[in-house]
Amino acid sequence: MRLETSNHQMKKVAVIGAGLAGLVTMRELREDSHSVTCFELEDDVGGTFYCRDDKVGAYNDIHLTISNYFMSFSSHIPKDRKRRYWTGSEYLEYLHDFADKYSLKKFVRFKTEVLRISPLDSETWEVEFRNSAGEIKSEYFDAVAICSGKFRNPNIPNINGLDQFKGSIHHSYMYKTPEAFKGKDVVCLGVGESGSDIAHQISKVANTAHLLIKRPKSIVSRIIFGDTNDSRTTRAAHYSFIVSQSNLEASLKTRIVQRGIRHNENKRERPLSSIWMWKYLVKQGLHGEFTNKNDAFFQDIDFGRLQLHLTDVDYAVEDGLILKDGTKIPCTDIMLSTGYKTQFDLIDHPAAKEAAENIRNCFCHMIHPDLRDTMAWIGFTRPDVGGVPTCAELQARYFSSLLAKRNALLPDAQLREEIARLKHEEQDFYFYMEPNKSENVKYYVFTRYLARLLGVEPKWYRLILNPRLFYNFYFGSMVAAQFRLFGHGKNYKEAKEFVYRAGITKAPLSHLLFFIPLCAGLSALAPAFRFVARLFNLENLDVNQDSSFRTVQEILKNQWPGCKRFSGVDDNTNLVDLFDKTYELEGFKFFLQQRYGVHASVIGSGEVSVSSVNSHLAKGHYSEASATS
Repeated sequence: MRLETSNHQMKKVAVIGAGLAGLVTMRELREDSHSVTCFELEDDVGGTFYCRDDKVGAYNDIHLTISNYFMSFSSHIPKDRKRRYWTGSEYLEYLHDFADKYSLKKFVRFKTEVLRISPLDSETWEVEFRNSAGEIKSEYFDAVAICSGKFRNPNIPNINGLDQFKGSIHHSYMYKTPEAFKGKDVVCLGVGESGSDIAHQISKVANTAHLLIKRPKSIVSRIIFGDTNDSRTTRAAHYSFIVSQSNLEASLKTRIVQRGIRHNENKRERPLSSIWMWKYLVKQGLHGEFTNKNDAFFQDIDFGRLQLHLTDVDYAVEDGLILKDGTKIPCTDIMLSTGYKTQFDLIDHPAAKEAAENIRNCFCHMIHPDLRDTMAWIGFTRPDVGGVPTCAELQARYFSSLLAKRNALLPDAQLREEIARLKHEEQDFYFYMEPNKSENVKYYVFTRYLARLLGVEPKWYRLILNPRLFYNFYFGSMVAAQFRLFGHGKNYKEAKEFVYRAGITKAPLSHLLFFIPLCAGLSALAPAFRFVARLFNLENLDVNQDSSFRTVQEILKNQWPGCKRFSGVDDNTNLVDLFDKTYELEGFKFFLQQRYGVHASVIGSGEVSVSSVNSHLAKGHYSEASATS
């Protein structure tokens, strides 16, 4: 796959955007002596992290969901001696230090708006822009790197009747502080990493706050065993079953987790906490969808500050929202944390539209086959674990190597075949639950693939003579510095020291005593297990879809946690009276919909008798369509 040539040529390259992706792209291009001009709309570097009250971007009081070790570049090791979560302002300071270290700001034209990017021929691009003086000018470049990010065009969901709503509609795009929601009745839609924080902050000041999502998604706690959650983003975890490699592994892990929760809650004989109810419902194992690394809002659900609704909006009315189950939520404000649309309208080429529709149409999420190495999209990835900076840095290194002729792309037909293969792998396997979120990548798979193309993938047998380095390489964090140990651009001494610092020897004792033996044992078992699964074609087997019980009483006794609390249930019992916590009722309703196909409108707000639900369960017509409607 890796093709090398040696005829280095300096290229004139335009970089669009001076955020984290733009800065690291400039650095890598300058390392290869390319001529760089960066166009930045704002008056300073930082991109979305350049936070001002009058500017869209990161909200105030943001804490990153990735630790400092994963948010740093391999060419600029953070000063911190301990792993922790940076604030947005701290990360902006890191980016400024990075830019100053490599004198990157002198290549940036601030307060410059790019108006159009057009091809003159197969090897030349024209960039038309409005400079800080308001003059419209053009320049010509051999190549263009699009590093502007996707957090520019808010996605507004198509909700029937939303234009009739008399209250205020907000999007996380413009959110800064929760003060505007003080004393209001607010409905929050979406539970991404920003949405989780925003719902958490709003719930503290609002009169009432509701969180509305279609289904619970994979969420991991920020702190695990006294350390940041990404301290488990290791090669050992990926080689073992900690990160599932098939539906079979994910469903087995789900069953183990669910049985563990049921066993624990049956002993306690008290309501599930919201996070354990969530974990009971969601597919486990970092497989099938992006994993949210922000669990801040669970405490608000537990304390009753935030009301959880596991269903979708049916339509809006003047004073609120009507849900699919018929419930009405009166509200004065709607907060939409519903993501962003990817648009490259400034690029005058059909390939840009294909990239915007699905960035997986590009090789390694960056190179379109029609444009080859004359244009690259860098930083448009969202790894399931790990950090965007490592992915963006490897993309920038690869783009620069293509322009420097150290590497070469495959011939057109083969390149398109490889794009199709990678697209199928990500869209239909790794992220089959979210096929339309094309920026999602598997951190381990994506970074290793790019490292192989670059010839910088660290090989274990080259580290075996240094036991300490090998130990931290395998059991320690997969930070970007691992890709500076060998190959072009290596910095062995500095990389080795950071691998030591990010390694497992600095982890809490509980991690050392539990996580390492677990990963070591599972790593030894995993290859044999996966070989047998492939041999007998069992990789897509789901062992956790038992829908054989046909009454609410049977389901509570045999499947739902805390069954001892439900010993006196009869047909006349109202569903809403079974649960002490409203979020647990929501979880049970969602379970009936997903596992047994009971339509949301049947269960409604829970004001329905057990006998009415049993009549639908007795039909036994489970269908995925009814379950997800």
